[in-house]
Amino acid sequence: MRISLLHQSAVTLLEFTPTPCTLQESFLKRKKNFIQKSSKRVEEIKNKERDSEKPQDMLFQREKAKRFHMLKEHSPTSGTVVNQLKKVEEVKVCSPEEKRSDDVEIQQRTLRLYNQLAEVKSRKEEKSRQETYAKNREKAKEFQKKTLEKLRAKKTP
Repeated sequence: MRISLLHQSAVTLLEFTPTPCTLQESFLKRKKNFIQKSSKRVEEIKNKERDSEKPQDMLFQREKAKRFHMLKEHSPTSGTVVNQLKKVEEVKVCSPEEKRSDDVEIQQRTLRLYNQLAEVKSRKEEKSRQETYAKNREKAKEFQKKTLEKLRAKKTP
């Protein structure tokens, strides 16, 4: 029984062997298939992303594409990226003081934006309320002490 199964599998293997070709040819065939399948997968992923994007994101993408195309139209297409970079006319060189002042500005901007967050605002409001409550409690205790002292002063004549 075993021998017949092995014999049958060997026959099927022989039936499906590909036609003999060079190693280079088979590599090119597989490479083409791989590239085609890969590009299909990439297109499917892009289509899914496009379908799932919000309308605002689509507007942003369109604006971004327009800006890119405008830049592309204005830049020379024959030159390489290196040539385009060499054409930069203005290079900003910062002194250490300017760099520090820029860093300070960045930190201030970050702090300002952080303080504008709703969560941070609510936390600060809660903290100020708690401080106000604590001050009021202390004032109430002081008032109570003063009134008790006045009552004791009246009782001890």
